[in-house]
Amino acid sequence: MGPRRVAVAVTVVGLLQDPAFHVAKCVAEALKLKFPSKFADPVIQPLVEFAWHEYLQEKKKELRGEVWAYASPVMCFVGGQLLGDEKELLRWSYHEWDYRDFKPEALYQAIAEDFYTKYLKSSQQHVFVYLEIAIEEQPVGRLLFELFSDVCPRTCENFRALCAGGATSPRDGRELTYKNSLFHRLVKNGWIQGGGVLLQGTPASAGRCHRSTSPSRRCWTFSEGQRLNARREVVLHRETASWDGGRALPKDIITGKGDGGESIYGPTFEDESFSIRHKGRGVLGMANKGHHSNSSQFYITLQPAPYLDKKYVAFGQLIEGTEVLQRLEAVPTHNERPIVACKIINCGTFEP
Repeated sequence: MGPRRVAVAVTVVGLLQDPAFHVAKCVAEALKLKFPSKFADPVIQPLVEFAWHEYLQEKKKELRGEVWAYASPVMCFVGGQLLGDEKELLRWSYHEWDYRDFKPEALYQAIAEDFYTKYLKSSQQHVFVYLEIAIEEQPVGRLLFELFSDVCPRTCENFRALCAGGATSPRDGRELTYKNSLFHRLVKNGWIQGGGVLLQGTPASAGRCHRSTSPSRRCWTFSEGQRLNARREVVLHRETASWDGGRALPKDIITGKGDGGESIYGPTFEDESFSIRHKGRGVLGMANKGHHSNSSQFYITLQPAPYLDKKYVAFGQLIEGTEVLQRLEAVPTHNERPIVACKIINCGTFEP
């Protein structure tokens, strides 16, 4: 008896709303149907736009020169080795297995659109919201977030309502909305903030510290030996307005000075859950000034931030808007404050 032949394993990873992903997905599934004993069940991994971009960047680091210029919205692997995009998979399927695909491009476009809609609707307990962004009054695109309403229902409803508009302050009846508010602080390789919050490091466990003598920046500085702990135990706090050429930039949804903010439940509301970790880029969370002090102020992480876990309530994830976040991240700053206006020009609930 000869050695047992190992079934061929095909893996397809790609952007779920792109027709190219669905071409590769159909080919992998068709090969399994046509040659059931020779192929293992294909591994199909559909990713939203932001997750696909993050996956691609990690693969470029892992495989280096082989995929450095890779631009296709799908990656196909055979036996764990990168084969290429859907065209490479089609060529391989024809030469090795005499398989051809004759489905029209328009069909795959329709399949992709239907798959995307069903994928979003399958998260029945999750809500999707968007923020349309302008930099220096020029629209740059949209950030689309998935809110984990099953984990943090009150926090998610607060954010959704502030995006949708129409909510009013229980105190004075003014409308509560993120529309026309600014992102007012940008910490390079850390996070970007909007809704009127500023970040200020005041770690209680970092040892003795002293105030910076710079008149233009209210923050804590630390001795050289304390910097690492200070970075990991940074605390988000409210502060006064940032300045652009001597002009105050309105940032919060109540006072317009960056030192306020209000939730739909009142001035503040409780920390709901710390179960969602800051494990990557694009995590959406509520800034605060201590336990149970959430209001309207939020941040978006630019890299993993485990030092924020158990201190700040993360409740959502960016799923589309990779280039928009990159544009925001690249805005020049002074003392970690954007020197040009980064504004939310529109926002609301996204319906798949």
